[in-house]
Amino acid sequence: QYPDFEHCKYLVLWGSNKGGMLQHLGVTAAIDIAESRRDEGMRLVCIDPLQSNIGAKANEWVPIRPGTDLAMALAWLNVLLNEASLYDEEYIKQYTNGPYLVKEDGHYLRDETNLKPLMWDSIDGKAKPFDAKFKDIAIEGSYQIEDTSCRPSFQVFKEHVKTYTPEWAAPITTITAETIRRLAREFGEAA
Repeated sequence: QYPDFEHCKYLVLWGSNKGGMLQHLGVTAAIDIAESRRDEGMRLVCIDPLQSNIGAKANEWVPIRPGTDLAMALAWLNVLLNEASLYDEEYIKQYTNGPYLVKEDGHYLRDETNLKPLMWDSIDGKAKPFDAKFKDIAIEGSYQIEDTSCRPSFQVFKEHVKTYTPEWAAPITTITAETIRRLAREFGEAA
C-alpha cells in the first residue's frame, strides 16, 4: 500500500530508503514527500546510520549507530507511555488485549466457566469476561480478585518499558537522550 504523504504531518523514515531506491517507485515517493513538505508542512525525520539522499533532504537526519534501532524504539515507547502519556486510550480499550488482566505468573486471569480472559470494569468495580458489557474498561492499575493479584496487560507493558529510558539508550545508539526524548514527543504529539 502506498503511503498517504498528503495527510501526513510528521514522517519518520526509520532505516527506510523510501523516496530513494527501495519500496514503491523511488522517484514518485521522493516527489510526493517533497510536495507534502512544501504544501502541507510535513516534517521529515530520517533515522538511519547512512545519510542517504532522502536523509540529506530531511528536516532532521538522526545518525543512529547501526544495529541499535531497538534501543531507540524502546526508549521512544517509554517516553510515549510513561513520560508524555501519548497513546490512544480508547483504541487500547476496544481493539487490543491491553485491558486483559494478567496474574503475577504472567498468564491471563480467566473466568472459570468459559476460560475467557477477564478485564476490569472500573465503574462496576469487578472483573468480567472480555466480551461482557462494560461501563468503563481499565487499562491501568492493580487489582485483587479473591486471592489473585493482577494488572491489565497495558499496565504490565508500561512498567516493562519504564527501564528503557532515553538516558539508557543514548550511549547505545550514540543519539543524545534529549534528542531521543524530543523526537518521541514530536512523533506522539503529531499523531
